[in-house]
Amino acid sequence: MELRQLEYFIQICKSGSFTKATEELGVTQPTLSQQIRVLEDEYNIQLFDRVSRGVEVTEAGKILLSKGNAIMKLLEEARNEINGRNRKSQETISIGCCPAELEYLAPCFMRFHQKYPNISLKIIDTEDAANNVLEGRVDIGITASQLSDASVLSTHLYRQEMVLLVHSEHPLADKSSIPFRSLKQMNSIMFRVQNKSLLDMYGFSCGFTLRSIIETSSSSVLIHGVRHGLGAALIPTSLLESLSDDSLRIVKLVGHTPSWDISLIRLHSVTMRSTASVFIREMDSYVREAEVSLSCSGN
Repeated sequence: MELRQLEYFIQICKSGSFTKATEELGVTQPTLSQQIRVLEDEYNIQLFDRVSRGVEVTEAGKILLSKGNAIMKLLEEARNEINGRNRKSQETISIGCCPAELEYLAPCFMRFHQKYPNISLKIIDTEDAANNVLEGRVDIGITASQLSDASVLSTHLYRQEMVLLVHSEHPLADKSSIPFRSLKQMNSIMFRVQNKSLLDMYGFSCGFTLRSIIETSSSSVLIHGVRHGLGAALIPTSLLESLSDDSLRIVKLVGHTPSWDISLIRLHSVTMRSTASVFIREMDSYVREAEVSLSCSGN
């Protein structure tokens, strides 16, 4: 007996006729009749009696119906239990990441998902990843903020340095490098809002204030502005790999160069799940591989 034949038989019993059963099952009547005949031949019994209003289940058919319903119930219970185990194994890690690092770390997130498809990543674009961790809104934070809070564990990932991105027709486009103090002469500059305090500090130490016409946390908006000649932009070196535009030029900053450390943070008081530990290991591995690659390309 096939499960399909049992399903057909139970539906006919519920419907009271072959015609109604075909409508519920979405099969033709000849197909339904053939499968029931196969079932009757297997047990060498008659399952239905023909009556004027349809069919009635025979005494032998009632026995098969009772046992068949029990079988279908057990199968449904097994299906629900398996689905419950699958849902349980599908864990989620929530990550708050500062916007400046999203593009650089995106390949890491994609690689992690491919390697661990049963672990879902919930990535939140936030300039306040530290507070998101402290308040328990995310499991892990990736941030440039320096925390002295004893409740937070911090793991250093990498150091970011800034370079100047200009249009090919910009006055500085033919320069390979300039000192940071040269930015004082620029009429306009764009930079990420989350790095504003850092850049202000560097400008202040050089005796001037950077003038910004646009502040954005979006790297695409920042690059788009440079491409259209709105001004120059200070961008982290991690974005350089994604730039392949003949209209853009990179000018290195020498001497007093803005830089900051990117760290992965989590709450000290919370027992780290094995999935979060796996993510942290994969993140560290990705960063080290990227450092080696950058070192080799530099040589």
